Amino acid sequence: MTSVANILSPRKPWADWGLIVFFAALLWLPTVDFFTGVDRTEPPGENRMPAPKPRLAQWNLSGVQAYFAAAETYFNDYFGFRKRLIRWFQQWKMRLYHDLSGYSVVPGQNGWLFRGEDQMVDHYLGLAKFTPAQLKSWQTLLEKRRDWLAARGIKYLFVIPPNKQVVYPEFLPVWLQQATPARRETKLDQFLQYMKAHSTVEILDLRPVLLAAKTYAPTYLQNDMHWNAYGSFVACQEVIKTLTKQFPDLPPLRREDFIWTNPPATGGDLARILGWNVAEKNYFPYQPGPTLPVLRTNENRAFKSNWGSKPLSIVENPGPVRRKVVLFNDSFGGSWLQFLGQSFQRSVFEWESREFYTPLISSNAPDVVINEILEGFFYIRDPQEMLVKDALP
Repeated sequence: MTSVANILSPRKPWADWGLIVFFAALLWLPTVDFFTGVDRTEPPGENRMPAPKPRLAQWNLSGVQAYFAAAETYFNDYFGFRKRLIRWFQQWKMRLYHDLSGYSVVPGQNGWLFRGEDQMVDHYLGLAKFTPAQLKSWQTLLEKRRDWLAARGIKYLFVIPPNKQVVYPEFLPVWLQQATPARRETKLDQFLQYMKAHSTVEILDLRPVLLAAKTYAPTYLQNDMHWNAYGSFVACQEVIKTLTKQFPDLPPLRREDFIWTNPPATGGDLARILGWNVAEKNYFPYQPGPTLPVLRTNENRAFKSNWGSKPLSIVENPGPVRRKVVLFNDSFGGSWLQFLGQSFQRSVFEWESREFYTPLISSNAPDVVINEILEGFFYIRDPQEMLVKDALP
């Protein structure tokens, strides 16, 4: 018969030491990775820049306090095995509990992903509307910009690329398709109707051309919020067609001048947010064909403007073209560098779609200025704030 003493006998010393060593190793692993970078996990998509390294700017109490606050923020973004832990959390939450709450992504059908931030559902369904005051503010903003340029002999064009779900509604989740009204009017529809009735500012709506182009080839990425290279090309081609009404000497963009391929690619920004490592089928990269000039690109990653430090890209075309353009853009227009650059002698891209920086315009003496702003960002921008930043008379 087994005695009570045998049942309650103490653990072996080696088991206690093993537990201590294991616990100590777990405590030190983040420190080891912080200094050595042994964790090779792909960074999670957070759609933001990680905190910069702290710098002690002032040798006083407030400076030291600011340094330690910045150091804590930096450590929170870089502590050891952070990338791996976030990936595990994302994967376990989705696979074990099928929980997508808290994510800024709406999974659609056939593997398509859509950006869900900034009231995407309300905007897509047409439930969110501009107020009359907001419409008037947009009109005032765009007319002030156009008139300032017109006084200097410069053309103005306002371009709105559509959200991905507008071009590919058939891949939205079933519940969202079923909730869509038959006669839906979005903020963009509302804005275009208002401007047509009250203003003569030229606005380029890219929805028709992208909807038509998708019958030839996909125009948006499956796992990313952006259009692919072909969609970017089609949109830029339409920009050039619009501008040739006033500048007939602009060289057209032709699909046959580029070499198009579609090799396997990894998923985009929306897939990274979810921690998914999936294939992207609609990548469609390209190369300029042998008949096109080799463009020269210069970048300034910290250009100072009204909205702070912003990336600035300048594309020079050595070919026989003479027009110049300044573009204030977001990431959608940023993909136009190698396309727009084929039709202009000098193309200046400032990566800030709210911007209208007159010193940059004056110093480059362009023939045309383009404001490009994604439909989803257009819905949430404050035109009154932009008017203040513009500081136009």
